[in-house]
Amino acid sequence: MRRSPNPSKTVSIHQVEQMIRDTETPEHSMSQQIVEKLESKRASRQKPFFTRRVGIIAAASVAFCVSLTPVMAQAIERLSLLEYINPFAKEMKANPNEKADTLYVKGLDGNKKFHSGMIRFDDIEDQEFKSQLQRVWNEIFPQGEAIHDVIMYEYEKDKFHIEARNENRSIDFDEGNWYHAAQPVGENQVPDAAKDAADHIFNKIGDFKQGKRSVSRMILRPNQNPVYKFVYNTEKGSILIDVQKNTNQITSIVAFPLSDQLHKLEDDKNKYRELVEKTKAIELNTIREEAVKQAKVWMNLDLADYNVSKLEYRFDTLTFTKAGSPDVTAVYTSKGTIYSIKIDLRQLSEKGTD
Repeated sequence: MRRSPNPSKTVSIHQVEQMIRDTETPEHSMSQQIVEKLESKRASRQKPFFTRRVGIIAAASVAFCVSLTPVMAQAIERLSLLEYINPFAKEMKANPNEKADTLYVKGLDGNKKFHSGMIRFDDIEDQEFKSQLQRVWNEIFPQGEAIHDVIMYEYEKDKFHIEARNENRSIDFDEGNWYHAAQPVGENQVPDAAKDAADHIFNKIGDFKQGKRSVSRMILRPNQNPVYKFVYNTEKGSILIDVQKNTNQITSIVAFPLSDQLHKLEDDKNKYRELVEKTKAIELNTIREEAVKQAKVWMNLDLADYNVSKLEYRFDTLTFTKAGSPDVTAVYTSKGTIYSIKIDLRQLSEKGTD
């Protein structure tokens, strides 16, 4: 790769940390914020073709729906790109292609360090990396759609997250192994039992006037049933409910109308700080009790004998842990109410259970 002649955007490490805090849905917060930052840089040169904001439904639909068989899932899980990803990532970090968009962080010492980059798949010069990535993509998505972009960020020194995507589909890799893939799904492709499970939970969340229910996409993971992502548009905001296929287990709820809406307070820093400080001041035992009660009501999930701690890099998030069970996160408000509960599906994948 050749070094880019164009200046790359630099952000401070505090901005990167704030990108995490201000994202109200825990899943892929950094990845999503990076995509939006990088695509905003492209806007002056070309119209961005794909933005995955929470609550916005993909307009595209497909005729077929992928469901991984156990044999296929196990085969794909063994496909590691680490020996191809690391050389590509290190080269892109050191010498970004002139067609790549990049972000840097500036530490307290003033030194600028690579943070993330996005490049068109067709512009990647490392042919070995391209062919191996294409191979995995074709295994998961045999519909024939092409990869458009590859996004990469370094979350620890020499440890890289890679995402391959197009307008409709995406695959995420950590340490060379895929762990998450997403694709559109039509309403008629979702079993009635999954819809009923989502509707049942929606009616428990609060007194909201329901708009049209929609299914935004389906999530695939190795050795797991797919998960349907439902969106309920209400007069007060969107409510997101994830339901696992076949088991109909509720795996995630994000009720934005119940949150403090911190993302809307960019012009009112005093109000933002006030809500943050009130949230930080809530005692762990108090909010734990509320989260245990809410998890039982919303998800029939018993967290009573889980260990609990506050997440270090967020002021409003609890992590529940228990040996042999996946972690559960709960996000709360300055009023001490819960608006998001999520089971860590990646840990379910690693344990090979549904």
